[in-house]
Amino acid sequence: MNIYKRYFRVTSGPLMNKAAELEAANAEARKALVAFCKEIGADDAMTHREGTWAGFSFGKTPDQKVWKQPNSFGAYWPRKNTAGGREMLSRIEALPRIVPVAFALEAVGLHPTLPALVSGLRFYTSAMTGGASVGVVFVSVPWRDTAPDELEDYKRNREAGGHMSCEMDHLCWSPTADMVELKRWEVEREIDELNARRQLKKEEVAHG
Repeated sequence: MNIYKRYFRVTSGPLMNKAAELEAANAEARKALVAFCKEIGADDAMTHREGTWAGFSFGKTPDQKVWKQPNSFGAYWPRKNTAGGREMLSRIEALPRIVPVAFALEAVGLHPTLPALVSGLRFYTSAMTGGASVGVVFVSVPWRDTAPDELEDYKRNREAGGHMSCEMDHLCWSPTADMVELKRWEVEREIDELNARRQLKKEEVAHG
């Protein structure tokens, strides 16, 4: 069956609360990261999609006793075969992670990186935009229509310890009471309106 997306608007509840928590934690983590980069002479840090550290960039070649040659993205990583490298690695691992706010989706039973549905070679995941700082979150959830009796049969089979399917588990998901379902065009219109208001505020600030 064809895969499509469902869209939701959220202004309160567990998803918004988690987004606010992550935004606050990330703000503190960025302060620690800026201080750390300044101390070691790095220009910036790179992360993997889930927020783990991927490497550090430098304006000039750092101490080769501590850092490996940069990877294809120009990121340096500490050596594990030197005392200086191991010490640096320990310090990096102790840094607070900067977790993408999209991971707030886990608060409502969704996930931003694990495929929920698959069609051929295409993998579909849930996504969100906005955040607590703007007072609204928009969520897109991949979906496909399944016959109600098929879904109920799957639930009974799962409860009985039978075969389990990640995709069918996903289709058993239900939005929380604070997730208001909208049409795609309604979400796009609200996002355009939000962007227009933000741009207007920037212009007002720029002109005093």
